[in-house]
Amino acid sequence: MAFISQMMIKFTGLAPRTLRLSDLFPRLISLVVATFFVTVFSLAESSDRPANHLSDDLLRAISRIDGLVQANLEAKGLKRNPPISDDIFARRIYLDIAGRIPTFSELSQFLESENENKRSLLIDKLLDSEGYVSSYYNFWADILRVKSRGRRTIMVSYQDWIKDSLRENLPYDEFVRELITSEGYVWDDPAVGYYLRDAGMPLDNMSNTAQVFLGTRMQCAQCHDHPFDKWTQKEYYHMAAYTFGLQSQLPYGKVPLSQDFQKIQRGMVQKSLKEGYTREEARKMAQPSGAQRRVVRDLLLPMTAQAAEIERELKLPDDYQYRNGRPKQKIAPKTPFGEEAIIGKNDDTREVYAEWLTSAENPRFTKVIANRLWKKGMGVGLIEPVDNLTDDTIPSNPELMEYLVSVMVDSGYDMKRYLSVVFNTRTYQSEVSAESPQPDEMYQFQGPILRRMTAEQLWDSILTLAVVDIDERIGIEPQLLRARNGEKQMQDRVERLEKLDSMTVYGLAKHLTELEARFLEYEKNYRENLQNAVTEKEKNELRKEYRKTRSQKNQATEIMLAKLNGEDTNEMTQAFYQMESGSMSPGFVANDDEDFERLKEMKRDPRWRGVPANMVRASEVVSPAPPGHFLRQFGQSDREIIESSEEEASISQALRLLNGEALNWLMRPNSALNVELRKESDGRARMDVIFRSFFSRLPTARERELMGDQFQSSGRNRGYQQLLAALVNTQEFRFIQ
Repeated sequence: MAFISQMMIKFTGLAPRTLRLSDLFPRLISLVVATFFVTVFSLAESSDRPANHLSDDLLRAISRIDGLVQANLEAKGLKRNPPISDDIFARRIYLDIAGRIPTFSELSQFLESENENKRSLLIDKLLDSEGYVSSYYNFWADILRVKSRGRRTIMVSYQDWIKDSLRENLPYDEFVRELITSEGYVWDDPAVGYYLRDAGMPLDNMSNTAQVFLGTRMQCAQCHDHPFDKWTQKEYYHMAAYTFGLQSQLPYGKVPLSQDFQKIQRGMVQKSLKEGYTREEARKMAQPSGAQRRVVRDLLLPMTAQAAEIERELKLPDDYQYRNGRPKQKIAPKTPFGEEAIIGKNDDTREVYAEWLTSAENPRFTKVIANRLWKKGMGVGLIEPVDNLTDDTIPSNPELMEYLVSVMVDSGYDMKRYLSVVFNTRTYQSEVSAESPQPDEMYQFQGPILRRMTAEQLWDSILTLAVVDIDERIGIEPQLLRARNGEKQMQDRVERLEKLDSMTVYGLAKHLTELEARFLEYEKNYRENLQNAVTEKEKNELRKEYRKTRSQKNQATEIMLAKLNGEDTNEMTQAFYQMESGSMSPGFVANDDEDFERLKEMKRDPRWRGVPANMVRASEVVSPAPPGHFLRQFGQSDREIIESSEEEASISQALRLLNGEALNWLMRPNSALNVELRKESDGRARMDVIFRSFFSRLPTARERELMGDQFQSSGRNRGYQQLLAALVNTQEFRFIQ
C-alpha cells in the first residue's frame, strides 16, 4: 500500500474539484473592439497555417472562433494557454469524441505520423467511428433521460434509433422534429420512445421539451405564474396544447380490441335476456372471472404501449386564479415567444409545433444546441446553465455565441461538422485551465476546463485497457438482450392479435382462462412459500422456478396465437419443451436466435476468450445501469431528471478501483494491455507501453525508479498488480487534460 500511496501522490497534481462557472455572465467587450482583434488575429493565424484538407469555409470558421476568443482575452489582459502536445491532444480528443482513451496502437499510429494535418485527420476519423456513436449516445441518453424499460413497455428500439441517428449523422433539427412528430408503437416509429418515456404525463413532457431543446425552464408555471421568469401559467398551458392530443400510453379501455370485447359481452347479455334470464342474471353470466380479466389484460398489454392521437381538450386547472383566464377554460395552442405557430384547418398540430420549434428563426433553438456542444468540448458553456435561458441572459462572449449559432445554421444542423470546427480550434487545442473560476468570475476560454471523466468515460477507458477491440462488442449484454427480446415479443403479440378478428381473440381468452386460473393458484402458493423460506438460497430457487413457470405460461399463449394465425409452431413448441426441461434460459425464447448466434460467435472469438458478456461499452449496457453497477457508483444518471449524472469523487469509488473488477480485468492474460506487453521483451519498453496506455505519455526517470524498486521488493507479478492499482487510481488517469 505504501507504493500505491507514493504513486497516487505522485500523480495528484491535478485539482480534483468539480469545476463550475457562475450562472450569469455580463457582456465582455463591444463589437467594435472585438471586430478589430478578430481581424488582426485571423490574419496572423492564416499566415502560419499549413495546407489543410479541411474546406475553406471550415478553416474560416475555425479562424473566426479563435479570433473572437483572442479578442476577448486581449480586452481582459489575459493570455491564451499554451498549445498542447500531440500525446495530450490524442488522449483528450479520444475521450471527447470516442468517449474513451486511445489504445496503445492507436496512440502509436498517431504519434508516429508525420502528416502535418494529422490532428484534423484524427478528428475526422473519430467523428466517423463507432466510438463517436457510443460516446454521443451517452450524452443524449443523459439529456433525454433514456430508459430501456418504461411504464408497461420496453424501448430498446428507441435507444437503437438514437444510435442510428448519430451513425447516419441525422441533422439535429430533423432529429428533434422526428421526436416531436412521432407516434405509434416504438418498434414501428422508435422516436416515439420520447413520449413513452413520459407516459401519462403530457404536461411534464412539454416542460422537458422546452428545457432540452429551447433551454427554457417552464416547470414552475405548470402550477402558477413563474416566480423568477416571465412565463405565466396560461402561457404554459398554451404551449402544452400543441402535444396534449397525443395519448402517450393507451388505457386498456381505449384499445380497440378491448372495446370490441365489451360489445361482445353486451351482446351476450342481450342474448341471455331473450332466453328468459333476468337482467341481473344475464349480467352475472356475462361477467368475466378474475382469471379471465387477467388473461385479457395480459393479452392486450402490448397494445397499450403506443402513443396515439385522441380527441381531448386541454383546459386550465380547476383552481386557476389569474384574471387572464377562468377555471376549466379550453386552451388553444400558442407559442410563448418567437414567430406565432398558427394551426390551419387541415394542419397537423404537432407538425406545426415541430416546425416552429426547430426553425432557424426560433431565437433559442439553435443557441441551445450550439452552446451544449461547445460545452461538450470546452467543459463549460458560453451560457451557464445551458438549459436556463432568460431574456436577461448574456453569454460570456456574446459575439462568439452569435457566431457559433451561425456556424450551426450554415452547417445545416450537422453536429459532426460543428464539432469538427470546435475541435480544430486553437482554443480547444490549448492546455486546460486547472483552477475553477469562482462564482463571480467570468471564464474567457484561455483553454478548455479541466474535467473529471464521466462514469461512462471511465468505464469505457478501463475496458479499453482490458478488452481488445472493445468497440466491436455490440449487442451482447445479457440484460439489454433480455429487454430487446421482451420488446420483440410485444411486437409479435400485437402483430398476431391484429391479424385476428375480435371473436377469435375473445374465444382464445376464454380458452386461456383455465390455464390462468391454475397459474393464479400456483402464484398464491409461491408467495406463501417465499414468505416461509428461511435461507436466501431457498428464496432464489423459488424465484427462479416462478420466473420459469410464468415464461412457460406466456409462451403457451404465443403458441396458441401463432397457430390461430396459421404459423408453423414447431420451433416455438420445441423451445417451450426446452424451457420445461430447464435447458434454455426463460429470459430468451423463440425470438432471439440471431442474438444468441452473435453471442456465441463472440464467445468463440479468440480475442475475447473468457471475457464475460457484460464487459461492453456503457452505451451497450441497459439504461440506466442496475444499482450497484460500476457506472452507477461512479455517477451515471438514474435517468429520472435531465442531466442528473454526477462527477464527484468518493471513498467508495477509490475502494472499488483498488479492490473491484477493474484490476482483475487488467490482470487477465488476454487483456488488451497484456497483449501489447507481450510484444515487448525489454523491461524499459514494457514500462513505456504501460504509461502510454494509461496516460498517453512516457514515464519520467523518477517513475521508472519507483517501479524498479517495487518490482525488486515485491516480485514481478505482485509489483505489476500494485502498479496497475496505483495508475488506475491516479488523478492523471481520471481527468481529461
